[in-house]
Amino acid sequence: MARPDEPAGETPEQLKKRAGDLRACARRARTLAKKLGPHLDGAAKKAQQTDPPLWRGPFATRSTQQIANRKSTLGQMASALMHDAGRWDTEADRLDDEAKTGSAKRKTGLGH
Repeated sequence: MARPDEPAGETPEQLKKRAGDLRACARRARTLAKKLGPHLDGAAKKAQQTDPPLWRGPFATRSTQQIANRKSTLGQMASALMHDAGRWDTEADRLDDEAKTGSAKRKTGLGH
């Protein structure tokens, strides 16, 4: 049964293409997430260096905190992107199953 947000009457080939596109997007998302998550690790480590301190004073304290906050945000974004990629793979599997069901129905004369 098709979901309301899906185009009606897709052929098995169209479903397979959508599944392939989703998997390609998931692969790309994982690649980006792996780079995004640790992007500020080096800068945060260097900014928080204490022996010897890289910098001092109120500006240094604020900037170091800002880098740490952004590092945390990037980590959360990377995690969310990995989660989305997993959902896209699951949806691609569902589309492949739907395409197989549609092909079987057409072969047996149960489809349109």
